[in-house]
This record gives sequence, C-alpha cells and structure tokens, in this order.
Amino acid sequence: MSETDEIKEWKAPASGSIAFVLMMDHVSFIYTEEDGIVFTAPDFYVEKLKHRLVCSHGFKHYPKIEEFK
Repeated sequence: MSETDEIKEWKAPASGSIAFVLMMDHVSFIYTEEDGIVFTAPDFYVEKLKHRLVCSHGFKHYPKIEEFK
C-alpha cells in the first residue's frame, strides 16, 4: 500500500457472497438491515472486489458498493 491509498468506509448490499469474500480476505465488516454490509478498505481493494464478484462468484453486474458517509 502506498502513501496515497486512503482507507475509506464502504457499504455494500446484503449478500452472502460479498460477506464470504470479505471473510476470506480477513476484512472486518458489520451488517445492519438499514445499510447492509459496512467495511473499511482502500479504493483499489473495492475495485478488485467488484471484479472478483463478477468473475468468480456469479454476479451478472458489478455490485453497487459505494462510499459510506
């Protein structure tokens, strides 16, 4: 990770596949009914996560993972 990689808080839809990948990568997250899955990671990890979910976990489109404010 370089000095410019800022850790941000993200939210993702409630999905067993997203939770599974986060657990496999040892990324801590919380789940709430209102927000879905909330976790912290740098931008580059989130982009790779979206790609992995489409290529390896059967998602038809990139999931809507957005910065949590």
